[in-house]
Amino acid sequence: MNKNFSYYLSKFLKEYLVVERNVSKETIRSYTKNFQMLIEYLVNTKNIKLKDITFEKITRDIILDYLNYLEGKGNSIRTRNQRLACIKSFYKYCLYYEIQNIDNINKVLTINYKKCAKPIQDYLTEEEASLILSRVDTSTKIGKRDLLILSLLYDTAARASEIINLKIEDINLEAKSIILTGKGNKRRIVPIMEPTRDLLIRYLKGNDNKEYLFENKCKKPYNWCFIRDVANKYTKGINKKVTPHIFRRSRAIHLLDKGVNIIYIQELLGHSDIITTQEYTRAITKTKFEAIEKVTPKLNAELPDWNDDKELLNQLLSL
Repeated sequence: MNKNFSYYLSKFLKEYLVVERNVSKETIRSYTKNFQMLIEYLVNTKNIKLKDITFEKITRDIILDYLNYLEGKGNSIRTRNQRLACIKSFYKYCLYYEIQNIDNINKVLTINYKKCAKPIQDYLTEEEASLILSRVDTSTKIGKRDLLILSLLYDTAARASEIINLKIEDINLEAKSIILTGKGNKRRIVPIMEPTRDLLIRYLKGNDNKEYLFENKCKKPYNWCFIRDVANKYTKGINKKVTPHIFRRSRAIHLLDKGVNIIYIQELLGHSDIITTQEYTRAITKTKFEAIEKVTPKLNAELPDWNDDKELLNQLLSL
């Protein structure tokens, strides 16, 4: 791979994203995977040797071919746009350094994202959320842990990564609050309800000497897959895809539905832009429409038959 491309890609992934952008490890892994896929495509599909991958070689048409290739492989428009966003972010970074290739870089940056309708994301009703929590067997150590994870996911509307990285020192039982570390390592204080506080008190007995609240046998925090498996463990009979994020979304929607100020919910979720929080109102609108539709009587008023009014029918036919 040509030095200019490989050199700046390495600096982008290892320095720019880490130091200047301060993004999470999950984001860096995602960016790295995206560029691995791009390079594999260039080598295996376009037959470009690694040493020949340069800014000059990766033209606008090559990137468009790559995006079309991804769609042909079954990638959704949303996924394709995410892949493109990673590439454009890197190319914007390189604008300041690759002056000699600025024309080609700018051409790549002109690639538009594909428009796609934003789906209304599924969420759990309060009854479904309660049913999942009630299924956990708290007579076992694993059950106590699982119930606490699920309760924190819902109660604090936390992301899975925020639960994974939650440290003992970030828990304030007296103030009934915890500190979550979100995207960009931004920290925020969120309240916990009394039942969740009680679960924390019981769980911390004998576990308060750890660094992270949830650790594996190697004293390291669990990964996202572990939280996903816990979220999906008690969902038999619920006809929805239950992920860690659905608890976050459900909590926000339930609070909005009860009239809680959207500014407070924005702070709870850690959204930097309230427009992101407002997306949750789309689901509420759909739910309320369905509720109104159920109680609205069906009006079957009979429409007049034109053939019953011979005089009017003859006048219309003569026009």
